[in-house]
Amino acid sequence: MNPYLIPILIPKIPTINEKPPTLYSLLNAIVNYGKEDKTKISNLAKEGRSTIFDFNYPLSEYINKEEFECMILNKFMMRRIGFDTVVAFKLQLNVKLNEIMPTYNKLFDAMQTWNIFNDGEITERDTKDDRVINSTNEINTESNSKSDRRYSEMPQNQLQNIADGSYLTDYNLDNMNDSGSSKGSTNTNDNNVVKEIIKRSPADKINIYKNYIESKNNVYSMIFKDLDSLFYQLV
Repeated sequence: MNPYLIPILIPKIPTINEKPPTLYSLLNAIVNYGKEDKTKISNLAKEGRSTIFDFNYPLSEYINKEEFECMILNKFMMRRIGFDTVVAFKLQLNVKLNEIMPTYNKLFDAMQTWNIFNDGEITERDTKDDRVINSTNEINTESNSKSDRRYSEMPQNQLQNIADGSYLTDYNLDNMNDSGSSKGSTNTNDNNVVKEIIKRSPADKINIYKNYIESKNNVYSMIFKDLDSLFYQLV
């Protein structure tokens, strides 16, 4: 009897001359043992994943846990585990996922929040124009005036006698010069600050989306590469 098909959830350790079991053998024993209606190989990962991944590890909220675990199991379905026991394999799988997933979760988060069809090149430019305006105003004023005041106490005198100064009681002649100037200056600082933001959306959206898919697949490829060390390396 094949030791891996013994009616227990986790197969027994193989003998020293046997290679470790494949994930397919493990999942088939876990899911189909004792069942008349066998689960197809395409559904083995979905039905047996909870037995393999019965531990906690960090995973981005944007990634579906069931799909993520099924993808790993299907990727390595025909590979042999790299340990003598299933328990040892699960322990190392636990360690490895807790080691690598914090880094890959950041990539998943970044891709989820990336608005690939709208995010593009953004250019910000600040300009400042400092100008000083100087103005000077100067006003000069000058005026001349003359006052001739004559008075006679003798009413019989003719106006001509007063005018030619023949009969005067009191006489005042005032010459007045009035001059002045005013000067003023004004300094004005004009600070003109302009902030300009230029945003360019990507034109080739199909190519951008293709690059997005490629980037996401590359993240999974890196995860698979890190998990490859948990499996038997000889084909």
